[in-house]
Amino acid sequence: MNTNTLISSFNLTLFKFSNTHTVGSMQLFEQPCIGYINKGNAQFLCNGKSYYAAEGDLIYIAKGTKYYSVWTGAPEIEFYSVKFSFIKPYSFYDYRFQIIKNYPRDLFDNMYNSYNTDFYISVSYMYRLLSDIYRRMTAKTSVLPGKISIQPAIDYIEKNYNMPVSIDKLSKLCHSCSSGFFKLFKSATGVTPITYKHNIMVQNALDLLAHTDLTIEEISERVGFSSSNYFRRVFFNTTGKTPKELR
Repeated sequence: MNTNTLISSFNLTLFKFSNTHTVGSMQLFEQPCIGYINKGNAQFLCNGKSYYAAEGDLIYIAKGTKYYSVWTGAPEIEFYSVKFSFIKPYSFYDYRFQIIKNYPRDLFDNMYNSYNTDFYISVSYMYRLLSDIYRRMTAKTSVLPGKISIQPAIDYIEKNYNMPVSIDKLSKLCHSCSSGFFKLFKSATGVTPITYKHNIMVQNALDLLAHTDLTIEEISERVGFSSSNYFRRVFFNTTGKTPKELR
């Protein structure tokens, strides 16, 4: 067997919550993680965009990912979380954050049921899972048209998310006219530059809500909103929840 494909660690947990739950960190994840939703729904804020997953969906979170997820249930939330690492840490690194819709649940149930009784059988199911999902997923090398040309703007937004920025400034970074840049950005990312920036701001706000005692007003100012009321409106439009509810 190719040593690139051998896993060096493997941890499986079944999480259960009620109504609302948040997961994530603005720190880079040191190992890949696979999630599978048994009950509930989840929204993932990652790479300046919002992604949605529902019951029966598989979520692949790559090594080095920064993300936050907001989970809701009616009232149950239940999902498998599989954290693992390869002997060679950057194996399959080209496979970044992705969601596989309507993925069969059997492998997860079999892996979980054998996890505490026969670990080797559980690991065998894990290898079967990895073998299947890497065939289904798309590697990062498949770059969307125009993504490379707008990368300077993406990098600038992510480093300066709490500062005002104009389309004119971003377009100059990409050596493009404003109208051409706007169309190219939306075509490559699926969202407008301001929506991309708002998602990064909300993602950082979620991190502060989870890990600090700062007030809503202080968080609003720190992530760059002009007022706390505007922050609350954008936050609700992005997550479907108020900052107070998620804290």
